[in-house]
Amino acid sequence: MSCLALGLAGCQGGGANLPSLNTGVAPPPSVTQSGAVTPAGGSVTTTLGTQTVVITAPAGALSGPGTLSVTVFGNNAAPKTLQSAGRKVQKIGASAVLVVEFTVTLTGATLLKPLQASLTTGPAGSGSIFRLAGLGTAFDDVDTVTFAAGKASTDGNVLYSRMSLASGTYYAFYVEASVDASAAPTPVVTVQTPTLPVGMLSTSQFAATETEPNGFPYLDTNFTFTLDNPSLGSITSAGAFTAGPVDGAGNVTATDTTAGRGNPNGKSQVTVSSQRPSNVGDSFSFTGKLTTTTQLVNSNPTLVQTDSANVALTTTTSPSAPPIVITTPAPVVGTNVQTLETDTYPLETVSTNTATLYGYSTGPSASLPANVVPGSFLVISNLATDSNGVQYATQYDPSGVSGNGILDVLPEKTGAFGPNNAVLQYDETDQANFARHRVVGATGSYVETGTDAFHDVQTITVNSDLSASYDARQYSGFRFTMTAPTGSPAKITFRVFNSAGTNIQSFSLTPWFPAGVTQPSTETDVDNGPTTYPASCSVPAKYGTSGNQIVQTITRVDPALGNSELMTTTTYVAPRVGPVCIQLADTVKTFYDYTLQNGFIVLVGSGTTNIQTTTLNETLTLQSASVEGGTTTLSSGRSTSGARTVSSASAMNFAPVAFARARFEHAVREKTNFMRRQTFNHNFLSQGVKTL
Repeated sequence: MSCLALGLAGCQGGGANLPSLNTGVAPPPSVTQSGAVTPAGGSVTTTLGTQTVVITAPAGALSGPGTLSVTVFGNNAAPKTLQSAGRKVQKIGASAVLVVEFTVTLTGATLLKPLQASLTTGPAGSGSIFRLAGLGTAFDDVDTVTFAAGKASTDGNVLYSRMSLASGTYYAFYVEASVDASAAPTPVVTVQTPTLPVGMLSTSQFAATETEPNGFPYLDTNFTFTLDNPSLGSITSAGAFTAGPVDGAGNVTATDTTAGRGNPNGKSQVTVSSQRPSNVGDSFSFTGKLTTTTQLVNSNPTLVQTDSANVALTTTTSPSAPPIVITTPAPVVGTNVQTLETDTYPLETVSTNTATLYGYSTGPSASLPANVVPGSFLVISNLATDSNGVQYATQYDPSGVSGNGILDVLPEKTGAFGPNNAVLQYDETDQANFARHRVVGATGSYVETGTDAFHDVQTITVNSDLSASYDARQYSGFRFTMTAPTGSPAKITFRVFNSAGTNIQSFSLTPWFPAGVTQPSTETDVDNGPTTYPASCSVPAKYGTSGNQIVQTITRVDPALGNSELMTTTTYVAPRVGPVCIQLADTVKTFYDYTLQNGFIVLVGSGTTNIQTTTLNETLTLQSASVEGGTTTLSSGRSTSGARTVSSASAMNFAPVAFARARFEHAVREKTNFMRRQTFNHNFLSQGVKTL
C-alpha cells in the first residue's frame, strides 16, 4: 500500500508524526458542521476522529450574514487524490503526505477576503513542513502553514491566493519535505477590456482580476491602472478611461500594489476609433484648383485678371516631421504633421512644404480659455517654405492655447462652436529679403513691422476700436492716421503727416466698413451636420454622398491699409477619413489708393465704391487615404469591431484644412499687398503706372 493511500503515522518519506486513528471504531467517511457567520467574523469547527478543522472568517471577509459549512473527509474516503504518480508535472512534491482533506461552502453572503484554516494535529516530521493545498487543475499550494502548540494554522501569506472558495474546490492540509516545498506562485493579472474600439471622448471602465496559475483568485487586490500612450486619452488609477480623438492603439496596464506581493501586473490593448483617423504613416492626397481674379473697379477700371493653378496636396504623418517648438498647457496633446502642396500655373509651378502643429484638448483646465472645450481640435502653428524661397510662419498661439485656431470639436455635432478669436503671430521673409512681423490681438487689432533688404522699416498699427496708423516715413516721409468712426453720421478722420510731424492733409471719410463691424476681426464657426456634397467637389463615390459640413466665416477690416475682407472655409467631413472636400473663398475690397492710380490717396466715391477687388477660390477634394506599414486602406472603410490594425504611436493628421488655409491665406496676402509694398519705393505717392 502506498504512503499516500495510508496517510497515517509511521508513513515513511518525511511525513508527519500523526496520532493514530485506530480507536476500535471506524470513523464515518466524512463529517459536516455548519454555523452562522457575519461581516464582523465568525468560525465553524468540524471534528472527525482526532482531527479538528476550524475555518475562520476574519472581520470584513463577508458581504453580509451567511452560513459557513465545513466537511472533513477521512483519509480513506478522501474524494480527490493529493498527487498522481502519472502526472507529468507534479504540483506537489513526491514526499507529500495527506493529513486531511475538506471542503468549505458559504451561502447567503459573498466572500470578500480569504478565509483562514487551522488543524489540530501532531507536528510534522524532522525536515518537513505543513502546507495548505487547493485543487485547481491539480493540487497546488494556496497558503503556507505554521505549526505551534499542536495546531497547524494558515499564515494568510499575501503571496498566495489562500482560501478563496473557488467553485468546487477541495482543500488539503499536507506535509512534505522542506526541500520539496515549491516557491510562491507568480500571480497572473488579467485586464478586462471594454468593447473595442473605444469611441473618441467616450469613457470606459477597465477592470482586472488576479489568480494563481491554477486559477485560484486573489480576493484582496489593489489595482492601479496606467496607459502607455497618452495621446489616446487618459486613465485614472481606478481604471476609468477617457478616450481622446486619435485613431490608434496603446496598452492599459493593471498593477497590484498590495504590500509584499511584488507588484504583479498585466496589460491589455486599447484601441480608439476617431472621426479623423491618423497614425504614423497615414497619407492623405487631395487635388483641386486655385483661382484668383483681380480688378480695379473705381474711376479707372481694368479688365479682370485671372490666374489659375492646379493643386496637388499630400499630407503624411511622420515621426521625422520637423518639430515646431511650442509649449501647450495640459491637457492639450500636440502633434506635428507635414504636407506638400504643388500649385501648377501655366508658366510657373510653386511647391510648398508645411509643418503643422495640431493640438487636441482632452479636458477642462483653468489654463485654457472658455471657448476651448474638451474635444476642441486646434491648429496651433504652421511653418511653410515654398520653392520661390518664401518662408511664412503662423502661430495661432505664441504662448499657449489662446482661443484661436479651433478647427472643429470632436465628436462632431450640429451647432455653433468656438468661436475663435483672432490671436496669432505671423512672420514672413521672401527671396528679396522683404520681411514682416505681425502680432494680432483677440479682436483683430495688430502691430506689424515690415523691413526690406536695406533695413528700411514701416510700422502699421490697428486698434480694437478701428483707429489705426501707418508709418511709412523712412522712404516716403509720410505717416498716416485714421480715427475710429465717430459722430452722427459717423465719419473717419484720415490725416497725413510729413517727416517733421506736421499734419499736411486731413480728410473726413464716410466709413467703408461692412454694416455692423465694430472691431477689426470677427469669426463664426458652425457645424451644419450632414450635408450633401456639392457637385463642384466631385467627391469620389467611395466616400459617400454626404458628410458633416463645417463652416468658418471670418470678417476682417484693416483701417490702416483700407482692406475689407470676407473669408469662408467650408469643409465636408466623412466618417473614418475626415475632410473629403475643402472649399476656401476670400474676397478683399481695397478702398485706399496709396499708389495714386486714381489720383487720390484715399477713397474714391465717398466710400461707397472700392478701388480694387481681389477674389481667391480654392477647392480641394480627397482622392485617397491610406495607411502605411501593413495596415488597411482607409478608403475601404474600417469596421467598428476594431479589425483595423493600428500602430501605438498615434498622431492627429486629420484636418488638412489647416495647412491648406496657411498656403491659401499667403496667396491672399501676395495678391492684396502689392500697393502696400509700393511704399518701399522712392516713387511712393507718385501718380503713374497701374499696379495691375
